[in-house]
Amino acid sequence: MTNQVITKEISEDFDPQKEKEIMDFLTQNFGFEVFTPGLERTRAVYAPFIDGFKKQGTKVVIIAGTNGKGQTAHTLGSLLAKEKKSFALWTSPHILSIRERFLYSKDGHSKEASYEELKNSIETAQERLHQELPGTKVSFYEFLFLVFLREALNRAPLDYLLLEVGLGGKLDAVNHFDADCACITSISRDHQSILGSRYEQILGEKIAVSRANKVLFTHFSLNYLNELTSQYVKSHQVDWRVIPKNEKSDNYFLENQRLAWEMFYYLEPKTDLTFETGISHLPLYKGRREIMTFSGKSLIFIGAHNIDGVRRMLESFEEDKSLIMPESLLISFSARPLNEVTVMLKSLIDFFKERAELSLTTFDHPKALPPEGLKEAAELVNKGMLNFVFDWKRELQTTKSQTILVCGSYYFIGEVQRFIRS
Repeated sequence: MTNQVITKEISEDFDPQKEKEIMDFLTQNFGFEVFTPGLERTRAVYAPFIDGFKKQGTKVVIIAGTNGKGQTAHTLGSLLAKEKKSFALWTSPHILSIRERFLYSKDGHSKEASYEELKNSIETAQERLHQELPGTKVSFYEFLFLVFLREALNRAPLDYLLLEVGLGGKLDAVNHFDADCACITSISRDHQSILGSRYEQILGEKIAVSRANKVLFTHFSLNYLNELTSQYVKSHQVDWRVIPKNEKSDNYFLENQRLAWEMFYYLEPKTDLTFETGISHLPLYKGRREIMTFSGKSLIFIGAHNIDGVRRMLESFEEDKSLIMPESLLISFSARPLNEVTVMLKSLIDFFKERAELSLTTFDHPKALPPEGLKEAAELVNKGMLNFVFDWKRELQTTKSQTILVCGSYYFIGEVQRFIRS
């Protein structure tokens, strides 16, 4: 097979009004997107789809982990598209457009659901839910997963169903499905009020997406995590595949690509692709080293929303010479403990203090860290190296910097991209 460029078709341009109409409908009917565990409550909601995909022979792949899930899931999808395999890919949260959560691929062409398709699917899913399971309550996330499954089954037969875990694993809606192949991209502390603060707690939540006699891929760097995983897979009869770290060259970005490749090669062992040809000409994924132009300036978007994510991003700037060093940073975070925010800010200041101007800002979103929290964090770490900016839109318009790194919360990245595209 010759090396080829993957095409991701843009179904239509971003439309702020259509986005608002869909989001308003969803929040009015299902509330904001918050973690709402309830596998028993939703079992009947997803049962027909589990049966439907089983009957069609669709293989299920589940991607769990603290960081790197989205990149790994999209990279696996791109590799399968190069092999011209059909699949549906579920990811969350979305960054610019809600349509990002609904990606379908056939004959090497991947395409997000259009606004019209999504609107019709949402209306049909809500109507059927009320008719078939009256009184059943589902969350924002659970309902959109239902919409995704309905649309995916309509496009069947599919070779693969690729499911990125939203949060945790054990209690996430995707865990209704029995994975033929699963992976854990990384383990670090995030969402500690839900998942716990100890590694064994966090791993316990995520490893629950694996199944007996099915394959689980990991590439943990901590021996402790490997020891815990070894104990679990032995007691649960899981076929564990460890991907060794490449100490010479692997940054986290390449590590995620290697993990996606190992899963792909397991699923498609007869491929003519090599790792090098497989990862060449991959499309950019939302919020993951993505670059946009605004008023003649280059904006680099990297979602680094927790301590480990920031650390890995800084390692990439140190090691990966293909990454452009920014002249300035625009940073904001979603709600999280103050001590985590201060650690992330200290890391950013220590790395960029003599290389770039740093600006911390707030943004309007239900999941944003309130301005008083950000200001308190800034006061704790600021040594004259961190500016606090109230109006990030004006900052983007007036800054003299030509290369700006927008980082932190994926929700913040989404707000910036919507501003640019609007």
